[in-house]
Amino acid sequence: MNAGSYSMAYIMDSKISDLPKNIAVTVDDVSFNVVAMSDTTTVKREKGWFLPLVLVTVWNSKNNCTQGKSMIEEDIPSFFKGSLRQEISRSGDFKVDTLNISDYSVELSIDELKTEGPYVSSGFFYFALYAYGYSYSDRAGPAHSTLKVSYKLKKGDQLIHSNTFTSEKITEQINRKYTSINMLQQDYAISMVEATSYNFKNTIQQIVNDLNTFFAGS
Repeated sequence: MNAGSYSMAYIMDSKISDLPKNIAVTVDDVSFNVVAMSDTTTVKREKGWFLPLVLVTVWNSKNNCTQGKSMIEEDIPSFFKGSLRQEISRSGDFKVDTLNISDYSVELSIDELKTEGPYVSSGFFYFALYAYGYSYSDRAGPAHSTLKVSYKLKKGDQLIHSNTFTSEKITEQINRKYTSINMLQQDYAISMVEATSYNFKNTIQQIVNDLNTFFAGS
């Protein structure tokens, strides 16, 4: 599960704002809770058994796979900040202050980020004189991805608005037959990253919509 890293693509498909953008907002760097995600993906055995017999070996193992930073190609805070700036430029009724001279600024925080799910491996191997054979059945998922982000809108040093948003995504279980277990594990990792990407997109759009509503009423 740590063999590769995969990209969190942000698809720009929201409705483009056609309102005048008279307000500019500076997007500050993103705070990322260091305990929100480990550096590497971990696989922990929850239960299982291994039965070696004279001519037959049988096994069954259930593991829990938790996504680490190494699974994701991008730097997570930079991805969050950059994607938010792009979304503001597209669907915001305000604009990004590229010169950092605006009175308005947004402080961002990734408070919780977790994607995990089961990985089950079972099979048997037999040997009898000059014949042998084996069968295995690995299943991955569904994985459950959750994200919690918060932001503060300031005017100068004064806090004028804040909010917190959460998003979750559940992947489909992968149980089709593969010629290589590595391919199954790769597809499982990709599905985890896609779920994480979905949650970032969802929360970013919620932030932009919330700011649109705030500025419209101010």
